[in-house]
Amino acid sequence: MSVAVPVDVAELVVRALRGLLAGRLEPVVAGVKVSTETGRGPNGGPPSLPWLLVAEDGHTWAWPAVQRAMIRLTCWHRTPHSSKALAGLALGVLCAPGSSRPWTAEPVTGPLAGIDPSTDAPLAPAAVALRVRTPAEAG
Repeated sequence: MSVAVPVDVAELVVRALRGLLAGRLEPVVAGVKVSTETGRGPNGGPPSLPWLLVAEDGHTWAWPAVQRAMIRLTCWHRTPHSSKALAGLALGVLCAPGSSRPWTAEPVTGPLAGIDPSTDAPLAPAAVALRVRTPAEAG
């Protein structure tokens, strides 16, 4: 018997972004770490730069078929421009159509460059709404 089981959308996005960004040639991608945690750096900031945080800000599940999740991307980088560029690139690759992807995505907010008040590191947040097909698992 197959039972529909929701996937962890944030973890799905992390795994996808790691692969999607790994093959990119843009200089802002070099050395990026993609995670659902900021690490244990000073003042709660990331342990290294560049860092791309994936967080889930809202989630619904229309059983058994579709999950809807609001995903926030926050990029810490070396300059405000590079943080915004990497956040925009991550947003773009998530929203690009792909027939093999288990989601469709729509940008909600574009990247906005700023400074992290806790760490003084340049950062840029962005948000994307994902509709994810829920796979069936044997149960």
